[in-house]
Amino acid sequence: MNDRFSVEPLPVERLETYSRAEQEEILGAGEDPYGVAYTGLSFRSKDVHFGIRAADGRLVAHTGLLPIPLTVGGTDLEAIGVGGVCVAAERRGEGLAHAVVETALEHGRALGFRYALLFCRPPLAAFYRGLGFREVAEEVTVEQPEGRLAVMPLRTMWRALAEGAGWPEGPVRLRSLPM
Repeated sequence: MNDRFSVEPLPVERLETYSRAEQEEILGAGEDPYGVAYTGLSFRSKDVHFGIRAADGRLVAHTGLLPIPLTVGGTDLEAIGVGGVCVAAERRGEGLAHAVVETALEHGRALGFRYALLFCRPPLAAFYRGLGFREVAEEVTVEQPEGRLAVMPLRTMWRALAEGAGWPEGPVRLRSLPM
């Protein structure tokens, strides 16, 4: 039996800040910690951060949120963007990502958002489907510096935060840098 799964779950906390040093506590040092540099896209920093600390105080899991303006099928709406989801390699499989994402989504729901949106690399889509996210079938464009629009090459996934909130049909345009 693996004792790792029998320990008391660590609490999720709202972080006052989330620095590059804290990101490196979780993922280690590196130029492309999330593996998305190949997209050539510029991303926005998150406004609100949630994390889990190990007993020694080291940050071992994180996710961030920020409001994002969208146009879907010609209708303007706002969603809560989810990003920066990460768990220290030695702590994966313990449900930490699930815990920080669910806490963050509950925060978004409390703020009145009807939808959550995230972008992920294709191998992570199954994980997010397990958290109740669904893939956006339509093309998604995002703003980039100098007003340039780019087609999002990562998977775009959404989740309802309000009872009965269905995703509108039509192409999606994120009216900001992606998160």
